[in-house]
Amino acid sequence: MECRRIVTRDGIYKGIDLWNRVNPSFFIISRLVEQNIFTPFAGVNVHAWGAFEGDNLLAFALIKYLTIPIIENGQVDEGWISLIVIDKKNIRINSIGNIFFKIIERDLKEKGIHKVYFGRDPQNFLPGLPANLDEDYLLLLEKMGYKKEGVVYDLYQDISKFTISPKITVLQKELELNLQAKMVTKETEKSCLEFLKTFFPGRWHYEAENIRRIPGGIEDYWLLWCDNVPVGFARTNTSESSYMGSNVNWGSQKGQKYCGLGPIGIANNCRGKGYGIYLMINIIQYFQQKGYKHMIIDWTDLLDYYDKVKFKPWIKYFLLYKNL
Repeated sequence: MECRRIVTRDGIYKGIDLWNRVNPSFFIISRLVEQNIFTPFAGVNVHAWGAFEGDNLLAFALIKYLTIPIIENGQVDEGWISLIVIDKKNIRINSIGNIFFKIIERDLKEKGIHKVYFGRDPQNFLPGLPANLDEDYLLLLEKMGYKKEGVVYDLYQDISKFTISPKITVLQKELELNLQAKMVTKETEKSCLEFLKTFFPGRWHYEAENIRRIPGGIEDYWLLWCDNVPVGFARTNTSESSYMGSNVNWGSQKGQKYCGLGPIGIANNCRGKGYGIYLMINIIQYFQQKGYKHMIIDWTDLLDYYDKVKFKPWIKYFLLYKNL
């Protein structure tokens, strides 16, 4: 068996084909490959590794690391295992796992990485290890020293049936006197970016700075306005969006006309007033009126909060990390 970097487009697609054969519930379409692997955000480097027996691909891994900080004066010593898959029909996980992981981790160490996460990478496919994946992967990761640090979920709702409770209706009518939820345009792009830099200066601002460079990217954002001042934001994506956010990675499993919501955030001096609920209701009703049926919120542990607008757990993920 030989482990080596994969440096051709064809080779990487063979790795994705292996992933799709082994994990059909998380089928990665070619558009996501082109976006998340071959068109990385600024400052993100992507490496692909394979384990081979002759020309036969036995295992595939995708790793990412930063060359610039996401946040001003931040660190660049964190990396990610974006994907890993082993062809169990041709080799036992335990017989290949130790060797393969050590090579991947050595690659990250050589780039100055001190902490590695499973999933959670910029332009992520997964926020963590899916709980319904073969349990051998969790056992292998734990054997290699990866530790659990929580659980997150993707949530789902059939918004064609969405209605709001009398209590929420009262809240909506009270807040709509002073609040307006509007999709971002090129004219309000600067306001959106300034809001994110002020209140969410990490990953969410970094994502927006990259997504805005894509035609139609900034138009997937929303701002919540109060007296002509932004007090909240959200990003939505659909199957037709020019940029596919991770909130729609697996939307096609639910059928056609799917959309995603998130991230969503309210300025810290405006929280606790129902502004987030108000923004979500307006967004849900907008897509409901457009004929969308399926809506997903990805990567959250706020189950009770989103239950207020009728989202329920769909996919469970384990958060895992290792200090190298």
